[in-house]
Parts: sequence; structure tokens; C-alpha cells
Amino acid sequence: MRRFGFFLFLPALLLFVLFLPLTPRGLGSHPRPVRNYAAAVDSIASFARADGPAIAPACRSTLYTHGRHTGQVVLIFHGLTNCPAQFDSLARGAYERGANVFVPRLPRHGFADRMTDELGKSDARELVAFTDRACDAAVGLGDTLTVVGLSVGGTLAAWAAQEREDVDRAVLIAPMIGVAKAPGALTPVVTRLTSLLPNLFVWWNDKEKEKLRGPSHVYPRFASRAVAATLLVGGETMQQARRRSPGARRAAIVTIEGDQAVDNAQIESLARLWEHAERPAAIQRCRFAKDLGLNHDIVDLEQVGADPAVTYPVLTDLIGP
Repeated sequence: MRRFGFFLFLPALLLFVLFLPLTPRGLGSHPRPVRNYAAAVDSIASFARADGPAIAPACRSTLYTHGRHTGQVVLIFHGLTNCPAQFDSLARGAYERGANVFVPRLPRHGFADRMTDELGKSDARELVAFTDRACDAAVGLGDTLTVVGLSVGGTLAAWAAQEREDVDRAVLIAPMIGVAKAPGALTPVVTRLTSLLPNLFVWWNDKEKEKLRGPSHVYPRFASRAVAATLLVGGETMQQARRRSPGARRAAIVTIEGDQAVDNAQIESLARLWEHAERPAAIQRCRFAKDLGLNHDIVDLEQVGADPAVTYPVLTDLIGP
């Protein structure tokens, strides 16, 4: 009888999971942009102060500045379990071409203890508030703001492009709008389940575990709660894109054919929503072919499978100026 009761309860539980509101309240933007260069530098200093002794030196928030207001500002959000070191070469390149560049450390990333459990505390509201703060600070560094991001960072860049009218251009590199192993219609289910169930840590490579090859600053495992937080932000971005035009005027969408981490179809859906909005954004698409054998992380020079000779000229051109 108890077993029979369980099977009656299971469909009700599944329906609850399927129809639970996908995105919580409080994921909208509340912009408070700084007004000048000096205020921007002061605001960015608060990010540096958050990088205490527990943060690895290579993973601290970084500002590359010419000491004055410039024509272009580049704001870069790194990927899941990585840190600002991931984008160091691309950030320096943009700086050398004349831009002021800010690369903040995402919440709960960059700890010297790579086995930290901080990612298990990830929260969608924390991510969007952080993105707002970073944009608020960056806009004071120059005339036009370009927001760049990879993976979770790409999701944050997409959210900023949708929510904020002070973003001129977004460069989304394999943003996590959905996951490859549960694509399309399964995305809301995965989002709800990872949000509701207890956090789980998953090895990037269950054979190498903590001896993961590649960048020494990357955590060897990710948290299901961090995936949930990212997907919630991605879901909010898609939801708002169905309702209104994006704030950004232009966007470049970078995908890797056969990406094992993110759902490329969901990324394309967002691009189409922006293209067909009442005030459409100009979309530039770039797809790296599967036969190039690229990893999901096409940015970090230390990443297994990295091929900067192929990816960097393209990314450099998209970031500009």
C-alpha cells in the first residue's frame, strides 16, 4: 500500500516541478551607473577589496586602465570554476588597442583552495546584482561599453545586454542558456531540479578528479547549485527577450559546434529573439567547426585543447575596437 501511495505521489511531484515558476523575483536590473572616470575607479576598488587573502593572486579582479576616460570600455566576465586569469591575454590585448578593461572575479570563484565548497552557495540574485555593480562601475571608464563573457560569464553578458541600455555591444562566447545533455524543452526541468535538490559537486573529469589537467587556477569540480543559478539568469534573459527589445544595440554570438557543455540551440533562440525584437539588435554569428576539436573553454591558454592560433584572431576582432 505504501508503495502504491508513492507511485500516486510521484506524478504530483513531477507536475509541481514542471509548473513551478521558473525564475524567482528580483532578477531584473537596477542600474546606478557612475558619472565619471574617478568615480568608476573608486567603485572598481571595492571589487579589489573583496579579494581577501583566501583568493589566489592570479584570480583577483583586474583593471587595465590608461588613467583616463577612453573611447571603448571592455567589461569581461570569466567562466564557471575559472577566474580573471582566464581572460588575461585577451584583456591585455584590448587594453593595448586603447580600451580600458575591467575583469572582475565572479562571486565564489578564484579561491586558492580549489576544493572550496563556495560554489555550492551560488545564487541567481547574487549573480545579477554583481553584474549590475560591474556594469555600473565600468560605464564610467569610457564612451561605449562592450560586455564580454564565456559560459556563465556569457550568460551574465547576455543578461546585461538584455537589461541595460548602457551596453553598446555584447560578445557572448558559448553562454550557458541551456545545457547540452538536456537541451531544448528539458532546460526548464533541469533548472527547477538543480534549484530544488540539494547541491551536488561534480568532477569535471571523474578519472583525474583533483588532479585535473589544464589551468592550475580552475576548480576541478563544479556545483549543481552554480549551474542552477546560471540557468535561472539565462531563463530570465530569455523571458524578458520575449517581452521587449534588448538594451544593447549589437551582439556577437560565438558557439562551438558539438559543444559538450551548453545547448547551442538555446543560444540561437536568444539571437533570433533579439533580431526580431521591436528594436532589433544587430547580431553577428561566429561558429567554430566541430572538426577543430575545441574545448568549451576556447579562451584560457592553459586549457586542454586550447588553440589560440584559431580562436584568438576571431575573438580579438569581435571584442574590438
